[in-house]
Amino acid sequence: MAVNEQGQIIGYAYFTHGDNIVTELGGAVQPEYWNQGIGSALIEWAEIRATAVSQNAPVGIKTVLQTNLFGTEYNAIQLFTEHGFAPVREWMHLAIELQAPPVVPALPNLTLRPMDLNKDWDIVGPAMDEAFADHWGCIPEGSFEAIEQDQTNPESEAESERPTDDSYSNAPGYCFIALDGETVAGGILCNAKLVERNDTGRVGSIFVHPAYRKRGIARALMLTAFDAFWKNGFRRVITDTDANSFTDSTRLYKGLGMQPYRSEFTYEKEIRPGREVRRLEM
Repeated sequence: MAVNEQGQIIGYAYFTHGDNIVTELGGAVQPEYWNQGIGSALIEWAEIRATAVSQNAPVGIKTVLQTNLFGTEYNAIQLFTEHGFAPVREWMHLAIELQAPPVVPALPNLTLRPMDLNKDWDIVGPAMDEAFADHWGCIPEGSFEAIEQDQTNPESEAESERPTDDSYSNAPGYCFIALDGETVAGGILCNAKLVERNDTGRVGSIFVHPAYRKRGIARALMLTAFDAFWKNGFRRVITDTDANSFTDSTRLYKGLGMQPYRSEFTYEKEIRPGREVRRLEM
């Protein structure tokens, strides 16, 4: 955190890392303190942290520091650009104003039910991993031998077995899975805790296992989520997606009547040169 002479917080930054290959920076500075070097100091702090943790990444692998900025954050974009960051991906934010209860189509030979956020991760997690393996930025299996610290740190290994269940991203009654017998064909994770507007629900993520694509599952899952929001008084639903998605997800959302309302960009800076192991293009 950055504080003024009175001890008041005037800016902050956070730094996160998982596999030490891609690290992330975020934060803010109060407008009245812009152009005083505070933002630069926070970025430099994060770069030092990123450089340190990159030493734990597999030898010879490229590591980067990322941040996400909305297209209207002109001052922040300029600041990060001056520090050597460059845009690498655009994310589209979409919204829909529901005018009537959605009609959920049937899924022949599949069962669509609410997800039990306490018990279903063991079957949902692996299906999500398969589905997101062809997304931008994913590190495919076999790209490198292994991350040494995951092999020697039992706690890290245990934590990686199950996705984090955070009520701000996964809310009971708003998450659903499509099942083929006991096999998860797809799922959708939504939440109803937002700071934008109290009448708005959010689709956090939607996935369909590659073996079940092109069967209308994603559309049925979206409409199921819309129906849950409608029944609970939410009339606006938002989501965001990769504007250049390999699976053309924007077509799904626009086909349901969702419209873009803002853009967000991933900016990235190389921390350590090496071999690129992420999936960045088809």
